[in-house]
Amino acid sequence: MGGRVVPGELFHKGILYQQGEVYVLRNTMPFPLRENNAFIAESDKGWAVIDTGVNTRENQQRWTAALKEIGISYRHIQKIYVTHYHHDHLGLAGWLQEKSQAQVFLPQPDLHTFQTFINGDQYGSAIRNQCFQAGWNQVLTETLAEDVNSIDILIQPYPFLTALSPDTSFNLGGDLYTTYPVPGHSDGHYVFVGVDNGWLFGGDNLIKHTILHLTDWPHTRLVNPLADHLAALDDLRKLDISLVLPGHGMCFSNILDRIDVIQQHHEKRKNQVLQGLIDSSSAWDLAVQLFRDNPYIHIKRLILAETLAYLNALVGQQQIAVEERAGVNYYRRVL
Repeated sequence: MGGRVVPGELFHKGILYQQGEVYVLRNTMPFPLRENNAFIAESDKGWAVIDTGVNTRENQQRWTAALKEIGISYRHIQKIYVTHYHHDHLGLAGWLQEKSQAQVFLPQPDLHTFQTFINGDQYGSAIRNQCFQAGWNQVLTETLAEDVNSIDILIQPYPFLTALSPDTSFNLGGDLYTTYPVPGHSDGHYVFVGVDNGWLFGGDNLIKHTILHLTDWPHTRLVNPLADHLAALDDLRKLDISLVLPGHGMCFSNILDRIDVIQQHHEKRKNQVLQGLIDSSSAWDLAVQLFRDNPYIHIKRLILAETLAYLNALVGQQQIAVEERAGVNYYRRVL
């Protein structure tokens, strides 16, 4: 049990607010979306957290102030559930674990990704083949490696992680939730679905005001992330979801409308890629042709990643073919 809630500066500024029995903490981050959500609630055994934010001094101060206003201390936190391994969701888990001794759970596929691409010192060699196959040169590949290494501080210290399996259940705010895979944004991205209340902690799959990147290239092992993602969204349609608590932005209730928008967006982009593929092309050359290039290497990565996702989907539909030449994959339309 916690203590008495004492609304303070965070409550008054809307940085911390309640959604039913769940507290929502809005953290800052040095990425385009600027902020993301962490969730705090009492469970059947102590308190639990969903997602954490990046590890910055400002966010550490927000967590300390938030727990004080809620009326609990770090030692009350027993479990930390992370929807996926990205820095803005896992980043503060190690710091929180040191303060609380909480167990940190990460979806099994993303645990593998974390161990391969984050918790290691061979990032450049791990991504080199995929980057070259997509049409990147040595400079772009090394620039991405340097960028990823530069933001490692936002996820340090690394937590001790426990694998989270599909169909795992846990209690939060007096309600039972189960884990539900929705791959795409990351290979192992899970959402957490309320069995009785119909609430869904959506991570980065379902956000009211934007559509985040579809695939986690070059960290993905999915052959056709678009098909996997759209199939998972179709499965979510079958659930009785009353409220989405997203990883970024405000909560919303019209999940079916949002799924429609996301699926229509990807179908439009996929057709744009098909129509734009006039001659044989690498994924990167086609991406630059169709979508505006950006000086920031992370945005370059996302432009290429989504182009690749649409190309792989079209290959799966036998509308285009792919062949390797000198280590680079080239795509062409099937006549």
